Amino acid sequence: MRVPAASDGSVWARLPHELGDVVRPRIPEIARACVDAIAAEVPEYSGSFAPGPARVAAIEQTRRGIERDIDRVGTPAMWQADRLAEFRGHGRAAFHNGLSREAVQAAVRVSSRVTWRWIADTAREAGLSGDVLYGAAEGMFADVETSMAAVAEGYSAAEAAVSGTGERHRRVLRALLGGRTPAEVDGLVAASGLPVPSRVAAVAFRALPGAPEFPPGLLPEHVPADPSGDPPAALTSAPDTDLAGLSALPAGWTAAVGPLVPVASAPESFRVARRAVDLAARGLLDAPGPVVWCRDHVTTLLLLADEFLVAQLAETTLEPLSSLSGRRREQLAETLLALVQTRGSAPELGRLLDLHPQTIRARLKKLSELFGARLDDPGERLRLELALLAERALPGRD
Repeated sequence: MRVPAASDGSVWARLPHELGDVVRPRIPEIARACVDAIAAEVPEYSGSFAPGPARVAAIEQTRRGIERDIDRVGTPAMWQADRLAEFRGHGRAAFHNGLSREAVQAAVRVSSRVTWRWIADTAREAGLSGDVLYGAAEGMFADVETSMAAVAEGYSAAEAAVSGTGERHRRVLRALLGGRTPAEVDGLVAASGLPVPSRVAAVAFRALPGAPEFPPGLLPEHVPADPSGDPPAALTSAPDTDLAGLSALPAGWTAAVGPLVPVASAPESFRVARRAVDLAARGLLDAPGPVVWCRDHVTTLLLLADEFLVAQLAETTLEPLSSLSGRRREQLAETLLALVQTRGSAPELGRLLDLHPQTIRARLKKLSELFGARLDDPGERLRLELALLAERALPGRD
């Protein structure tokens, strides 16, 4: 007589203990066969289950699951809740590991099919009746349905949790960067339930037309980020560790990391970062990769904070050089900058610029003719240094 299928584990409870006794010694083999079949039939798992620690762990996890299921044979259905909780956990883990919902459900189907074949073959070898085989088949089919449903629940829960956290992160991000009053920020932060550190660095992003979408996984989940927002931004209290993944930004993307500041000054950090990412797009900030660290470009950022004024400074302060030809002007500007920065002698400047002291003396004589007493005035030397540095940083410089 066939036993009706049920989803509460009662089918297994009605089967004879002998089935469990003959299957239990084969469980390690069954587990390996399941993992091999999943790797062969579900492409998303093929790399994960290659020989190595991940495969060993997968086999052990599968072994424990099969053992738990076989322990239900001939036993009152008391493990079903734990079993479903485990499959919900599989769904959550699959989401966080970047697997699709379809892939993990396919893995459940493949594993169940392989397990059933082994159980059926083992039961036949042991001479168990057809009713036992029918009962085992119905138990397996019921398990597949409940297992896949539990996987879907866990996957959806993880998806919703991340989505919800992401939305709360975005609200806090916009509040901190948007110049809200301290009371408004405190209210949004309290409502979000998210911790806010005492100091943060803002990150500004820029994507060229046609650049790919921002890749997932480059930023940790705890980092409030909206790289595709308007404007695209992120916040972190630990830029050196949290932003390490940004080195893998695809072509067409640039990120600028503002200074680490008290939370109340987050808008200023973001203002500097946005300025830096714009200057980098114009080729005015050199960075070895797609990430510009503002702390490495403070002088340039300061000089180019107001390009009109700094251009006026360069034009008026360096007017004595305006009558010189391009190459000659460049040589004298280089020597003048070294002079105002170091106040060095001709031999010292020669070593600094890798030139013969006599060449330096000739240049110093010409600079003295052009600038006269201004070279001995501390205030004028500072203006000259700023003007020369600004000229180097400005677009269209010689």
